[in-house]
Amino acid sequence: MTIEEGAALKKIEQFLIDSPETSRVVEIDPASAASILAERNKGNRPPKPNKVQQFAADMAKGAWGVTGDTLKFAPDGRLLDGQNRLAASVRASAPFKTHIVFGIDPALFGRMDIGKPRNPADVLHIAGYKYASTLASALRWAHLLDTNPYNRETFGPEFVLGLARDRYPDIEDSLKEGRAINRQFAHPAGQAAALMYKFSKSDSAKAQDFLQAWLKGQRNGKYQIIDTMQALLHSQKANNNGRIHELTRAAVIIKAWNIFKAGHKGSLAQLQASMQTPVEAIS
Repeated sequence: MTIEEGAALKKIEQFLIDSPETSRVVEIDPASAASILAERNKGNRPPKPNKVQQFAADMAKGAWGVTGDTLKFAPDGRLLDGQNRLAASVRASAPFKTHIVFGIDPALFGRMDIGKPRNPADVLHIAGYKYASTLASALRWAHLLDTNPYNRETFGPEFVLGLARDRYPDIEDSLKEGRAINRQFAHPAGQAAALMYKFSKSDSAKAQDFLQAWLKGQRNGKYQIIDTMQALLHSQKANNNGRIHELTRAAVIIKAWNIFKAGHKGSLAQLQASMQTPVEAIS
């Protein structure tokens, strides 16, 4: 039996007006799936191509059943979960049946999909932040620098979102600096952004001077320690198959900054010694 195109969307729109307390099983036609993705899939995490391909293959050969997994909609009609299944339906030009639940609080994003947890970058993306992966790393490093750089615990999505909203609401301004450093020197953008953020909090004018000298390769006078820093980081990567431990990188950059801010000439020996001692506090 052929399913009327858009029939599922009409049912869903009715349920959005008067949301049922329990789930409803609806057969989603490809046209409805396409409309939902185009109009209601706002601010979700990026789709997963491999899952879409896998789901589409099953739908195309009629091997997809009612699994118990749900599509989820917020009270305002925004799709909260299910974009990969909808994309698979569009790709396969095949319908699928699914449970749908309505009226889900968007604040519960971090607790959805047990077994398929959203990571901090997913939650930041959903919350509307740009460059979410870089931001998640920058927030982690800003917090580590303020507390304990040697802390290896994993920060949960809700904790990281709280850092973005409450502790470091202005760190986004440093992301472009971290990304610029990453493009030129291949240092992790998030860590670089956090370091530049903390340097700026210490002395914004000197932080900009430090950044521009680093990016432009200025070598003379007060900028010599920055050139020495980058040369040391490069040699460390070259001697370790292109890798450098994140704490080593942080220690060297912070030491160079502290020397630069103090107006001292500094030396390679000082930077090398920083790799063997605890990471200094940012002056």
